[in-house]
Parts: sequence; C-alpha cells; structure tokens
Amino acid sequence: MSSINLHTCEINIKVVYYGPGLGGKTTSIQYIHRALKPDMRGQLVSLATGIDRTLFFDFLPVKLPKVKDYTIRMSLYTVPGQVHYNATRKLVLQGADGVVFVADSQVARRDANMESISNLYDNLRGHGMNPEAVPLVLQYNKRDLGGVLSMEQLDEDLNKRRLQRFETCALSGHGIFDAMRTITKMVMTDLKHKGIYHGKAAAKAAAEAEREVVVSPRVEEGLVKTLERRVEAQAKPVLAEAPAPPPAIKQSRGLTFSELWSPGASRDQILAMEGDIERGDYPAVVKRAEGMLREYVGESIEDGRTNAEALLMLGVHGGHYARFRNATYKTNPVKADALFCIFFLADIELRIRAVGMKVEE
Repeated sequence: MSSINLHTCEINIKVVYYGPGLGGKTTSIQYIHRALKPDMRGQLVSLATGIDRTLFFDFLPVKLPKVKDYTIRMSLYTVPGQVHYNATRKLVLQGADGVVFVADSQVARRDANMESISNLYDNLRGHGMNPEAVPLVLQYNKRDLGGVLSMEQLDEDLNKRRLQRFETCALSGHGIFDAMRTITKMVMTDLKHKGIYHGKAAAKAAAEAEREVVVSPRVEEGLVKTLERRVEAQAKPVLAEAPAPPPAIKQSRGLTFSELWSPGASRDQILAMEGDIERGDYPAVVKRAEGMLREYVGESIEDGRTNAEALLMLGVHGGHYARFRNATYKTNPVKADALFCIFFLADIELRIRAVGMKVEE
C-alpha cells in the first residue's frame, strides 16, 4: 500500500506482476534488476521450486530519482502462477497500488491467460478493490517466439478495459521498461486523484519516473573471470618468517551474539542457546531458535501468511531461510547448524530494528 513518509521524504508504492505460470513474471523482474544501476535497486529476493516456478514470490525494491525532495521507492513483487498457490497470490496482491499482468503469447497458454486474469479480478474484489479502477497494464510476453497468438486475439481475451499493452520479451528486455514506466505514471496519477499525494509534484514524479529510469550497461562477460583471479590471488600462500607463537588465550567468553539484543526475554534465550553450544547440546539450540522465529514473525492462520512470506517481506535472504529450515528438520544437528540458527535470528533482529517494527524490551 502506498505511503508518504514526511520525515524521510519518501513515497512508497507497491506494484505486483501477475499472470499464469511460466509466463515471464520472474524473468521480467530479473531483467529489471540486471538493467538498473546498483544505486537504484536493492536485493532481488526469490524463492523458486526445482522447476524454476515461483514458489512464494519475488521481491525487488527500486529507487527512483528525487522529485521536489521526495524519493519514489517502488516495491516490485511477482506471484506464483499455479492455481494451488492462490492463497499466496491473494496475500501478495494485498495493498497493491498497481498491477502488471504478464500474459504468455503462446497459443497453448490462451486458457491459462484468461483463467489468470479472471483470478486477478476475483482477488482484487476480495480485497475490496475495484478491478475496473486499479492501475493496470498488460505485457504480452514471448512475442519473439513463432506461432503466437495475435495481438487482436490477446486483446479480445484479456483487454476488455482497453488498457495500455506492450509486446515484450522478458529474456531480451524488449518492452519491459516501457510497461514499468507506464504503470509508475498511472500509480502516481491515481494517488493524486485519491488525495494521497497532492500538487504538481505528482505529475512531476510521474514524468521523472517515466524519463529517468536509467539502464546500466550489461555486465561484462569477463566479470566472473576477474573475480576468480582475485580469489586465486588471495589464496596463494605468502612466504614470510615463521610467526611468533600466539599469546595465551584467556578463558573468557568475550563478546557474543547475545550482545546484539537488549536485556530481556529474547536476550535470555540467546544466552541460553550459547550455553547449549558450549555444552554441545546442538538440538536444544535449534529447538530454541525455532521457537524464537515463531515469536518474531508468527504464522497468521487468518490470512494464510507463512513464515517464509513474512521474512521475505522483511528482506531476509530466501537461501538463509531455507538453510534454517533444513537445520530444524535434522534429527542430529551439528555445531554449524546451531551457530547458523543464532546468526539467522540476529539477522532478523537487526532488520526488524532497522524498519522500526519492534520496540526495545
């Protein structure tokens, strides 16, 4: 949901990429992430299954240029295309300021396109939103393939509102930024009409967003080799005199992860986990960590939100969550699992503090 922060002079908007499975939603987000300058985009967070379908959702924060001292921040989301993930789709759609519907132009996907856009309208109504009024643009993707549906046929199936639509190829990026600029402009105009954002700044913001989304050059093919050379250089042994024997280590715990928490119940739990590690009771650490995770994010049965979705919205790396879950599934976790669990909780604690979601105990 859009918001204006007068203290930080930021306008935050949310755009959701919706459409059938394997239609190009994630690929569109990935292209945007690759093409934008590093200072204009954040970390791309993605959870996918083994067949490259989005399991939960993708998330990409984008920062646009300042307009009259206001910074426009966009949160780009994708949703899973499969029908049995509708609860997740509906959750991610909640609070959206605009939608980019990514249709698959292949003839075999015609029914899937129509089913998906019908599902989009149903979920918008479920959130009390008017499907006829929500800012929406269409991406007719995979236009580079042969034997695809005509633009006229796609319009007949999907474009009853006579929306702006774009022929796109998410792999090459053709048309992707055209759709992104247009939905940004529509959202800013809609916010002005709703009275959320007043004055000439709205039109200026839309114009700047349309004009100044700058694309960086492609990543050079030699980048990986350059990194490999740097790693190899660091790995080479350096001949030197024999080092002096290290000083005797005092028997002291010194600084620990628990120092990151303020005094209170959470810190007591971390201290207990550190004690478990010293005793070699690694299963106890993992069990405590799982309980603390539930306290941090919980699981809302009412809206179907899972731990993974809540953590991704917070910006936690999806791979870290997957490793944490693997540790909790082990019958006999090892020391590395226990240490990682504490690191994972520390990461969440610091992220929650950074966004002001938690009051110090």
